Amino acid sequence: MDEQEFLNQFTEYLGPTMAHLGKEPGMQAVVQRYFDKLDVDNKGIDLPNNEKEFVKLRDEALDETYGKGFAQQYAQNKLIGQGGIGSVFEMQGDPSKVRKVQRTTEDPFVMPGIGIQRKEIADDEVETQLQAMKAGVAPTLHAVETYPVAKRKFNTYGQENKSKQDEIMQIMEMDKVTTVEDEGGIDEIIDQKLKNFGFDNQQDYPYQGTQAQKARYIERKNQMTQAEKAKYKLALSKTKLKLADQGIVHTDLGYGIEGDRREDHLTYDPYSNEMQIIDYNQVETYNHANNLHEHTKNMNLKDEELRDYTPGANVEHFLDHKVNAIIQGMNAVGSTEEAQMFKGLYEETVDSGDLLAANDLVNQGREIIDKHTAKDVDNKYLEFLKKRTKIKNKNKNRKKHNNIIKYKKNKKL
Repeated sequence: MDEQEFLNQFTEYLGPTMAHLGKEPGMQAVVQRYFDKLDVDNKGIDLPNNEKEFVKLRDEALDETYGKGFAQQYAQNKLIGQGGIGSVFEMQGDPSKVRKVQRTTEDPFVMPGIGIQRKEIADDEVETQLQAMKAGVAPTLHAVETYPVAKRKFNTYGQENKSKQDEIMQIMEMDKVTTVEDEGGIDEIIDQKLKNFGFDNQQDYPYQGTQAQKARYIERKNQMTQAEKAKYKLALSKTKLKLADQGIVHTDLGYGIEGDRREDHLTYDPYSNEMQIIDYNQVETYNHANNLHEHTKNMNLKDEELRDYTPGANVEHFLDHKVNAIIQGMNAVGSTEEAQMFKGLYEETVDSGDLLAANDLVNQGREIIDKHTAKDVDNKYLEFLKKRTKIKNKNKNRKKHNNIIKYKKNKKL
């Protein structure tokens, strides 16, 4: 079995099973199903817990189920991620890159679901990621390959696939990135960084010392934890706004203003505070400048029946997303009152119907977030640094004062 046939088989059968049940449970279900068929006496066959023994049974089940050579191809094409539709494999011979593989269809009667995507949506994903690359917030996309493939025998619901059209395989080759989820979540990332600064989060105070020293240690650790969480929020705010500059709103990052629950869709470097977003198949795109222009033109029309209210609605919806990102950034640096005032002023301006003024206000908010840095977060949360700075400035002023006195004495002499 060659690689192409492997991908065809995987995306028709095994991938959707993993998407439905989970990567490991999906594989176990396929192997269990194969050996249950061999259990003619119905005694029941339990799969071994030992990984080495399981792999032997797995390879037998895969080859017998999907064709000889499937197991070898599965071992060579390392599966590192399985979504509802796409499968992500590490590139053979180049672990710095991955391939996202997904089946697509041009049949207008086939809805997107587990294992299948509409071709126009998959094409839009490519274009959106290219735009996000320009903003520096997406992995580099190196190549896109498509080829025709026989339609699946069964649809998303396990019923006979009655589509009269064959399908199209899409393969996106891009840089491999490590997501926040891959690293154990944002709390684990922060724990590791604090450990590098001498703060062991597994123990309240890992050294010998007085109660006062212990209390000071815990206080500093808590302040640094707060600061690192806030830097993460600020990075997400800036990343969303960079995407918005390209007319893109990612709609699969989580709910609410925070929008940070999908750690499998975010990458984050806690030292540079740089962030990227991956997986662009659930986004909204806007031609904001054109919508704003059309809205203004509509407002000048005297006849209500001639007006098209869609551009205005799109402008407002797009600005709402940007405002949420701005408020998130303001809260991250501790400007909670400023965030509330900004939100209130924005809502008041939108309610008045003046979307041009609302757009100007949002642009001002955007500039405020642009100017904020990780240092602003430290200044807000790290009280012990403020005390250290005060002592340093006090000593500096004392030294300066002594130099002035010395200068005056020398002048008298």
